[in-house]
Amino acid sequence: MPATPIPTSPTGFLGLTPSAELTGALPGGRGLLGLAIALSAVLNVLLLSGSIFMLMVYDAVLPGHSLPSLVGLVVLLVIAYAFQAGLEHLRQRLATAVGQAAEAALSGRVFALVLHPRAGRDPAQSARDLDAVRGFFAGPAPMALLDLPWMALFLGVLFVFHWVLGLVCLAGAAILVVLTVLTDRMSAAGVEAATRTGAERGLFLEACRRNAEVIRALGMAGAATRGWQQLNQAHARASHAAQDRLGTVRTFSRTFRLLLQSLILATGAALVIGGEASGGVIIASSILSSRALAPIDSAIANWRGFIAARQAWNRLAERLAAMPPEPTRTQLPAPSQSLAAETLSARVPQGEAVLFHRVSFTLSAGQVLGVVGASGSGKSSLVRCLVGLIEPSEGAVRLDGAALDQWEADRLGACVGYLPQDIELFDGSIAQNIARFAADASSEDVIAAATQAGVHELIVHLPEGYDTLVGPSGRALSAGQRQRVALARALFRDPFLLVLDEPNSNLDVAGDAALNRAVAAARQRGAIVVIVAHRPSALAEVDTLLWLDAGAVQAYGAKRDILPRLLGEPAPAAVSAAPAASPAASAQPPAPPRRATGAA
Repeated sequence: MPATPIPTSPTGFLGLTPSAELTGALPGGRGLLGLAIALSAVLNVLLLSGSIFMLMVYDAVLPGHSLPSLVGLVVLLVIAYAFQAGLEHLRQRLATAVGQAAEAALSGRVFALVLHPRAGRDPAQSARDLDAVRGFFAGPAPMALLDLPWMALFLGVLFVFHWVLGLVCLAGAAILVVLTVLTDRMSAAGVEAATRTGAERGLFLEACRRNAEVIRALGMAGAATRGWQQLNQAHARASHAAQDRLGTVRTFSRTFRLLLQSLILATGAALVIGGEASGGVIIASSILSSRALAPIDSAIANWRGFIAARQAWNRLAERLAAMPPEPTRTQLPAPSQSLAAETLSARVPQGEAVLFHRVSFTLSAGQVLGVVGASGSGKSSLVRCLVGLIEPSEGAVRLDGAALDQWEADRLGACVGYLPQDIELFDGSIAQNIARFAADASSEDVIAAATQAGVHELIVHLPEGYDTLVGPSGRALSAGQRQRVALARALFRDPFLLVLDEPNSNLDVAGDAALNRAVAAARQRGAIVVIVAHRPSALAEVDTLLWLDAGAVQAYGAKRDILPRLLGEPAPAAVSAAPAASPAASAQPPAPPRRATGAA
């Protein structure tokens, strides 16, 4: 799934995509935001104190030569500024609290998006988007937006001083507002491009980090460096283009605001010369005009952060809408009887290529199914669908008659043991990895799973035994050791459905034997085992085979009937592509579907 596109014509306030989940998740946050707005009202009234002070000094204190009056005004000014500093600090803390409330309310939901089967090429984008929204609230941009409506207060006071002063400031404010709109339109595409190229650069960097050994061993460092430099240059160009546009508008707006202050002074001086205003009005009007225009100037200065936060909000809103939270479900009993694939089909996400097409079979407790076929025939895609990692485009997977989506994810996962083709262990101890990092895992459960996998002796001979740290991605272990530890993880707490994808790809003869013993033990306790294999040694305990080619079922039946055909030996006369008596009889499509490139 590609990254969620940024909406081109959002209909919400300030260009934000409306999202009931984003706004509804913050009942406390809305209250804090309302308090921040109220504080903004008080703060902007207090900002008048500087102008009033200068007006009184020039028009009352100086003509009367009254030192006590001056002292009294200074005391009042200090009190006003003290209140202003305290309220400004409180307002900033409240805005930060809104961002923290957003993160607290949505972090679990966003993490679920990262783990979702349709998370896309860059699953971590949703987490970065939430960080951007939270960071926006903690920055200066929200304060500028909260202060913008109070420009009317300062303009009104200027009109009270003299209508000409108000008109000059109003014209300047209109020009700055136009600049703000132009900033938004000129910068949105550039900021989006910088965000996209930054994400691509991050993905490339992570891929190189994960494959650093291969890059060094195969002499690919030069090619990797060139690829990194190309992505880095693209990101730099996009960032510089966006920054240049914003910088140009920001420089002009700041210069224009300084010019406007001088024009206000000149206008006030002209009014004084004409006898239409007092001398204090000159200084007071200059301060008021500066206060009136400061929010616009601040908004322009922080507009890139606002655009980035708005785009993050919109992406997050669309992903939340596209992947709604799982509803609370009635807890079904743990499966113990059957696994059924009903006319199961799947396609490449956002594409037309078929991964596999109309696969049907039913397995009962104690049965072992082998899935075989050439590379790219859809084997791995099929078993990933069986454990809920791929959503079928047609049909359903059922455990004891209930479709997979009737189980809560964690409750279903506790009943499933899955060994993927690409082994990934987590940074932690061997015991923690085997126990799936369960908080209530006992040592007895961990050792039992390791014993079933035939890896107990190997583990206890390591320097720290079960407490040996495997390192990031299990780098402290060999490929064979990682595979056997991952097999023990799959066997943890005796799951009913055991799905093993190429479980012996890195195993030696002893590992093969341990694998077969583990499969035999799982069968004896009534588990259903599905094994994807190329090597016949992994099929020792298999009783039924499913043969896939280009995503279509070529044969389904007893191993003794199908295995000779796979090995190029003469097959018994009774064998058919899909025996009529088997549940897979309807699995053979009338014509092979288009093969999915890269399907394993």
